[in-house]
Amino acid sequence: MDFGNIVLAIIGFSTSFLFCVPIKRWQRKQVAAEKLKIVSEALEAAEERAVRFQERHDTILSQICASYLTNTEVVEALAGARATMNQALDFAVELRKIQFRIIASFPDAIDVLLDLDTSKHTPSRSALMNCS
Repeated sequence: MDFGNIVLAIIGFSTSFLFCVPIKRWQRKQVAAEKLKIVSEALEAAEERAVRFQERHDTILSQICASYLTNTEVVEALAGARATMNQALDFAVELRKIQFRIIASFPDAIDVLLDLDTSKHTPSRSALMNCS
């Protein structure tokens, strides 16, 4: 038996274990960053949707005020618009909570720099830790 091969194998395995931890940490960082990007995009779409529903609700309300109608169809449309707007806002709130959980799950001492347009809407990790 050649002990040189055994020693080299042990050195190789030891080296692979030393590199395993940083690679796993990098991989977790990449997965968390991708999740954050997906949730941020969905949140932006949900917020835009909520704004559209709110504008539609305001339009219906202004039409009611302008014409002083108490037509049941208009009242039902207003109630439906309000319910849809509330659902859209609830969805945006849930996405925001998911976004906070993803940001909070980032490993310590990892600086994540994402090129997101919504980064101005996303609080920093230090701001989240101060709120807790």
